[in-house]
Amino acid sequence: MKRAAKITVAVSAVAVAGVCVLAIWGFLRSDAPPLIEQAAPSSAAPTPTATPPITELPAWAQESRPWIIYPEGFRCQGTEGCPNSFRSAFGEPGDVLPDGVEYYDPAKHDYDPADQTNRFIVMPAPADGVDLGRRTGAEGNPIVSGADTSRVSAYMVRSGDSLGAIGERFAVDPAQLTKNGEPVIPGETRIDPGDLLVFP
Repeated sequence: MKRAAKITVAVSAVAVAGVCVLAIWGFLRSDAPPLIEQAAPSSAAPTPTATPPITELPAWAQESRPWIIYPEGFRCQGTEGCPNSFRSAFGEPGDVLPDGVEYYDPAKHDYDPADQTNRFIVMPAPADGVDLGRRTGAEGNPIVSGADTSRVSAYMVRSGDSLGAIGERFAVDPAQLTKNGEPVIPGETRIDPGDLLVFP
């Protein structure tokens, strides 16, 4: 009798375990929702809000106008960038420019040693390859027109400059340069800081 009771209990335990396994297996294969809901990934990125173009210069910018809108990719000499660049300070211009903002005009803005009256000083950087780079004896400023930065038109002499180094920097024969309208004679012509050497 005891042995029959033990067998009955064992069979019952196996039966219960089997039912549990079948129930779990059936639940996993069903279309029941997951026990932990996961947030669905959002495919839409937030849209950045565009800054509207300014219609009036702030008070601090009024004192240092004009602000200039340079052409895309335009470069000036030095590492500071072009002076009073509207895009650098305020972003893209709108259809109507604020008072004191103007588009770049080489005839009006470029440095011209012969005419400094009412001229904003912009010193465009020469195109790549036209100026081979500053070096000892040639550390002055080349003068180019913003309309054609592929040609150096003149060079402002700096202290310690020499005609030989200037010729190397711009790959030009110094004898082709002029100073005050006179041809430069290497070994004879003296150059001083502030002198303007004109290129052919």
